[in-house]
Amino acid sequence: MKSRDLNRIKIDLEPFKGKFDCVLFGSIVEGSTRPSSDIDVALLSYGKEKKKNQKLQMEILGIVPLKYDVRVFELFPITIKMSIIKNYEVIFGNPLEISEYFYKYRKEWDDIKHRIFSNQFSDYLERLKLMKNLDKIM
Repeated sequence: MKSRDLNRIKIDLEPFKGKFDCVLFGSIVEGSTRPSSDIDVALLSYGKEKKKNQKLQMEILGIVPLKYDVRVFELFPITIKMSIIKNYEVIFGNPLEISEYFYKYRKEWDDIKHRIFSNQFSDYLERLKLMKNLDKIM
């Protein structure tokens, strides 16, 4: 990402500076943006209470321009959290502290990923076969 783009993003996200740590993720970090792409931003609340995070999500709506899709990190499913953790860029916050915060999610992922992967179909044909078998039963 170009430094002038990063500076523009920091200016646009200024209302969050000093209040929340923020990271960019998605196509902007991967370098695969299109003219119609939004800019994905994860705001770290560091809170565990879902209701408080949901309230925060509602409060941050409309604070920054609509081209930014700002979401509370803690409300994402673990699969999305891991996608962010694997490829992000810090906008506001201490990169080392953010990396340490993400460590607990890496540990959680290591503990549960085998269950997630074992419940996935290996391919579309396997899924169709199961659907046909279910139709026979019902």
